[in-house]
Amino acid sequence: MRFIGLFIIVIAVVTGASRKWARKQQDTTEAFWKRETDANFARRKDISDLPYITIPLDTFPIGICQNSDLLAYEATLRELATKQILNLSGESNTDLKLKYGAANLPTLSECDDNFAALCCTIAAYGECLLDLGYEKEAQTVLEYGISCGTDISKNYLLLGQLYQKQGDSDALTRLKEQASALRSVMKNAIVGHLDNLA
Repeated sequence: MRFIGLFIIVIAVVTGASRKWARKQQDTTEAFWKRETDANFARRKDISDLPYITIPLDTFPIGICQNSDLLAYEATLRELATKQILNLSGESNTDLKLKYGAANLPTLSECDDNFAALCCTIAAYGECLLDLGYEKEAQTVLEYGISCGTDISKNYLLLGQLYQKQGDSDALTRLKEQASALRSVMKNAIVGHLDNLA
């Protein structure tokens, strides 16, 4: 008899918890769709004053070497320099629509895609320069990637290795701080890589 009573209590607790969880899930879903609906009707705002990224081609070692890979990266950078680029890391499409209006989403998405292309190109360009023995030039390029807010782990790791090789512990510490401030799923992995260099 005691076991039956205990069983009934367990069933009641489980049922109550399940209902509570289902209500919470429903509330979360409803809040999401309300926010998405609000975002879809958000008015267009002026995006001309956003912090667009410029590529300082004049500070890069463009033309330093006729290596085909290096030339390809430089061509990509020249092309990207003609486009609008924004670092919108950590911002969902819903966030962007709410902030700037749904009509601006295609433009903002293109700016974000350009940023992703820039980050990948900078990391690859820096690595190629290092492979060719141009350490100082690679450092300039990789530091630019960090200043843009890249979350490409290779960019941080290569620059960290350069700082380690130079014995520049202050620069390595600053690099770790910058990595720790990232709004990216890659943050912990990047910080872990840099910790291993210490």
